[in-house]
Amino acid sequence: MIDTSRTRWSPLETVATAFAVAGILCSLFGCSAPGGPVTQTRELPFAHTTLTLYDHADGATFAACFERIGTILHEFNMYSADSEISAVNQAAGKGPVVVSEDFLEALQQGLQLASLTDGLFDPTVGPLVKLWGIGSDKAHIPTPEQIRSVLRRVGWKDVVLDEPAKTVRLPRPGMTLDFGAILKGFAAVETGRVLSAHGVRSAVVDIGGSVLTLGSRPDGAPWRIGIQTPGAPTGVSVGLVDVRDEVVNTSGSYEQFFIKNGRRYQHIMDPHTGYPVDNGVESVTVIANRLHNADGPTLAILALGVEKGLAFANRLGVDTVVIGTDRRIHLTPGVSRRFALVDSTYSIVAP
Repeated sequence: MIDTSRTRWSPLETVATAFAVAGILCSLFGCSAPGGPVTQTRELPFAHTTLTLYDHADGATFAACFERIGTILHEFNMYSADSEISAVNQAAGKGPVVVSEDFLEALQQGLQLASLTDGLFDPTVGPLVKLWGIGSDKAHIPTPEQIRSVLRRVGWKDVVLDEPAKTVRLPRPGMTLDFGAILKGFAAVETGRVLSAHGVRSAVVDIGGSVLTLGSRPDGAPWRIGIQTPGAPTGVSVGLVDVRDEVVNTSGSYEQFFIKNGRRYQHIMDPHTGYPVDNGVESVTVIANRLHNADGPTLAILALGVEKGLAFANRLGVDTVVIGTDRRIHLTPGVSRRFALVDSTYSIVAP
């Protein structure tokens, strides 16, 4: 479930054009005004990545962060032939594969979410994603026979995870693990650990829309994160949320889709039916402690729908913003106190 999130961050109340231009220059050369932030940007697999550090902004810190992010995004990339996840997928139906600690942890996160959502979130959904091809030039509506055939290769309960031996086995040929709904959030959490190890106290990291905020702004004020207006140009915010030492992740059904015979088919799959989810939810934003991966829960809540999704968010203990196709915004109690509506064409439903 590869999803291009559109969470936007700003250390200021609003983002001025001059700041945007300066950010571009800093991303190229690594610059800073006296006492100001230093920003560097790189294009990594699935993730335009920007790091802005407000202290300890030395080359070694940036290098360590980009190396850690790059490793995770590569090893979890099912489309890269030499990645760790590809090695596991290529061994499906054959035998166990020894995997890294990162891989074990990511798979455990995926399987836990699968269990909590009764399989609506499923890390083995890869064959279904490939069948539909949404987000590519091969997007199409498969036949019922094709869907039934592919669903025989989907099933999180069949994954054999041997923690003591550090091995993973997919028992049936053609089974495929897909960490697309986990990888950016996983990388964000790990980047926070790297930054802390280097003594950084104040920073913002954006990994393809999965945003990590370390500490608070240098003046002690919270970071103000803009939540993307569904379907609007990048950087247009429906609302702003204040955060400290947290991760913010947004996923939207509007990001990747195709229209056939007047109906829109978006990229988030229901492994129970084999068809894309269609439940009136346009986007979900999850705000969690920076040591927790907010990426997977975001997709799970989106797939569950408004009522079940909000209940699930409360069960996980994460603040959540759910935006419906009816332009109504639903907030969990914890986020309602720090969310400011920007776009008056949307309305907030009282929690």
